[in-house]
Amino acid sequence: MARQRKGLRGYRLIILAVLGALLAVFGALWVSVIFPALDKVPADYGRTYYFDGQFQVMDPATMSLVPMPIEQTLEQKAVGTQDGALLIHEIRSVKNAATGDDISAIYGDESTLAINPSSLEFMTQVDERGRTGQWGPPRPLAVGDTFDLWNPGAGQALPATFVREETFQGLNVYVYEIEESGIFIGKEPTSGMNLFLSPQITLWVEPSSGTVVNQTSETTTSLNMMGTMMPMQIANVNYAEATIADLMDTARSASWMLLWFRTLVPWMAIGFGCVLVSFTAVTVAVRNLRKVRKPSEQPTSLPIDV
Repeated sequence: MARQRKGLRGYRLIILAVLGALLAVFGALWVSVIFPALDKVPADYGRTYYFDGQFQVMDPATMSLVPMPIEQTLEQKAVGTQDGALLIHEIRSVKNAATGDDISAIYGDESTLAINPSSLEFMTQVDERGRTGQWGPPRPLAVGDTFDLWNPGAGQALPATFVREETFQGLNVYVYEIEESGIFIGKEPTSGMNLFLSPQITLWVEPSSGTVVNQTSETTTSLNMMGTMMPMQIANVNYAEATIADLMDTARSASWMLLWFRTLVPWMAIGFGCVLVSFTAVTVAVRNLRKVRKPSEQPTSLPIDV
C-alpha cells in the first residue's frame, strides 16, 4: 500500500509538471502567435463617422473667403478580401449645414480601400489608388511612437508625431499632430496655376486599441499666383460630439478587453505554469534529498559471539 501511495504521488507530480509546461507554452503561443492572428479588423467591419465644421471658400467676384457651415459623413463597410487585403468601401458625403444642400459632388468622395487587417497598413499593390502608410494608428502605441497616416487631400501618407500624453474625458490618450505646408496637389483647372495643401491635424489616440477618439483639422488649399500663396479654401473639420461619444465607448471597451486577452490572461497562464513546474521540481528534489539522508536499514554494529 505504501508503495502504491508513493506511485500515485509520483503520477500526480508528473501530471502537475505536464500541466504547468502546457500552460506556459500556451501562454507564450497566445502572446506571439494566436492573439496577433485574432487581433485584426473583422470581416464584417462597418462604421459611420460624423463631422462638423466650416469651409471658407474664395468668392471670385470679391476675392475674399466666404464661410459656409458644413456637415460631413464618412461611411465605411468591409466588402470582401483580395490577396490577403481587407477591402473597405468608403463614401464621404458633405452638405451645407445652413441650407441643407448636398455638395458631395464637389467635396465628397467614394472609393474602396485595401488594408492589412492586422497592421492597418495599406496594401499598395491591391489598393485601387495605390495608397501608402497607415489607415489608422498601429496598435498598441508606446510613448514617443510615430507613424505615417494616409491623407486623402494630400494624396500621400503624412507623418503623425507624438506630442504628449494626457487625459481626455477621463481616458488616457496620446496626442499626435500632423503639420505640413506647401504640399503640391496639382493644378487649378481654370487658371492652370499650381495648388498647394497645408494640413494641420490633431489626433487623440487611445494607445492600447489605437482608437482615435477625437480629431480636429484645419486644411488650407492655396493657389500660387506668381510666387504669392493665395488661400482658395480653408476647411475646419472636426469629429461631431456623437462620434466622439461613440468612439470613447469603443476605446474603453477595447482597452479593457485587450488588457485581459493581450496581457493578463496569457501572462497569468505563463506564470502559473512556471509555478507548477517549479513546485514539481522542488518537491522531487526534496524527496531525493530525504532518500539520501535516510538512515541505512542495515545494523550498525556487529553481533557479539558468546
